Amino acid sequence: MKVYEQVAGLLSRLSVDTMFGLLGDANMYVCSAFEVAGGRLVRSSHEAGAVSMADTYARMTGRFGVAAVTHGPGFTNALTPLVEAARFPSPVLLITGDTPAEATHMQRLDIAALCASVGVAHEKVQRADSVTRDVMRAVHRLVSTNAPVVLNVPLSLGLSEATATEDAPIAMPSWTPPAPAVDDDALDAALGLTASAARPVIVAGRGVADGDAESSVLELADVLGAGVFTSGLGVGLFTGHPRHLGIMGSIGHDEATQILMDSDCVIAVGTSLNKYTSFGGELLDGKSLIHIDRDPVKLGWFVTPTCAVAGDARAVTELMADSIREGQLPEKKQWKQRCQDASAAMARWTPPDDRTGADTVDIRVATQGLNAVLPRNCAIVSDVGRFIAGSWPYISKATPGKFTAMTGFGSIGLGLAGGIGAALSGVSDVTLVLAGDGGFMMNVSELATAVRERLPLVIAVYNDGAYGAEYQKLLNQGFSAHHSYNEWPDVARTAEGMGCRALTIRKPEDFEAAGAEIARLSGPLVLDIRLDPTHHLNF
Repeated sequence: MKVYEQVAGLLSRLSVDTMFGLLGDANMYVCSAFEVAGGRLVRSSHEAGAVSMADTYARMTGRFGVAAVTHGPGFTNALTPLVEAARFPSPVLLITGDTPAEATHMQRLDIAALCASVGVAHEKVQRADSVTRDVMRAVHRLVSTNAPVVLNVPLSLGLSEATATEDAPIAMPSWTPPAPAVDDDALDAALGLTASAARPVIVAGRGVADGDAESSVLELADVLGAGVFTSGLGVGLFTGHPRHLGIMGSIGHDEATQILMDSDCVIAVGTSLNKYTSFGGELLDGKSLIHIDRDPVKLGWFVTPTCAVAGDARAVTELMADSIREGQLPEKKQWKQRCQDASAAMARWTPPDDRTGADTVDIRVATQGLNAVLPRNCAIVSDVGRFIAGSWPYISKATPGKFTAMTGFGSIGLGLAGGIGAALSGVSDVTLVLAGDGGFMMNVSELATAVRERLPLVIAVYNDGAYGAEYQKLLNQGFSAHHSYNEWPDVARTAEGMGCRALTIRKPEDFEAAGAEIARLSGPLVLDIRLDPTHHLNF
């Protein structure tokens, strides 16, 4: 048995059944051995795609994702999504390998130094008799930190004979960092602020979804009569609740803005309150802020709270709800009704400044039309770009915890591959990708992967023919916005040429045909949604 066979066998014994990769010298043997052993090898078109697929596969399943790339340019091609996974963070095991020990090797690269420079852990298989120990060290590190690890299996070592037996014992780590014990004084301070609030709201983030705390947060909201917001990455929480007010922050819904402005106490649970959620702290000025998070480091990272409580989201909100219920606070009928009215108005809302034109559709109207024809409980993966402001606030078909965005590093172009990884995770019958035209075209080659795998994937391309964020920044600095324009090949025809179904959306009525296509989805569907580049929404 070769070392590469032993590595593949260890992955199988660790219940890894899917690997994402693009073959080259450093990884082709371990990928082939994994597939021979019965594993599923998903062949990406680009190394960056393989890592993004493994990233979202991990986010959706709660298990670690595995990708494999070759050394040298294969590894450098994977760097941007690797940093995305590190910043999010997400547990991705990236397998690669050093080149042979030759000073003039064309693809030589110091993998460990490169990992250190971008803040990613690096582990190396040292010898033929230490394979199991070295691989398991990488896996233990991966699981315990919930962050990516690069596993370096040098090519020459991988081709050597393994010295350990294939049935050597292994132990899959199941350790989860314990939540800090709730400090009684901090909890009492939070309860005091809550009890004195006349107009409270709650904002919940990804930590609530990850911690299965939605019901306990809603219990707290109900005893307080509070309106409930989510952060951007909390999309999918609270759907259908009568006081759900959508996303808090720079892309918040018009109907919910006044509620937030008039609130006197914000209870933030499992969210970092970054500059988009808190608008750099401006949205919280003059309000009491109670910040609850499992990770004490995140408390006050962006905004200084009035009171910080380190602890598990579900445990803390249950304690607070029980204490408030025992205290029998007077019901806040008027505030509760205002929140309900705002939520109902959001459901009826259409943009008063609808910018739908002869050949383009207002992005907000387009997303409402798309949302109407989507099935419930979709998995959703978003790229990044200006389109976020006109899409995220108007999507209600996400499953809690199954909405994610490639926002860790701020790079466009990772969303399509991310959607493929989510679709392959099997957590939803339909996966939706949200992307701008620039981000879509950056990684359009991964459509080949989606077609080959026959994935039930809807790819909404918000196509304004421009780099949207740059459009507005150029204007702000006195430049012509035309510098941000870009002419692409026809998106729908490009997708069809790669084997996808595709539709061009130029008016709201076109979503009826899109709905019919989604209802009989048997492979990837690309929607080329034509927008006016001069229509800018702040975010």
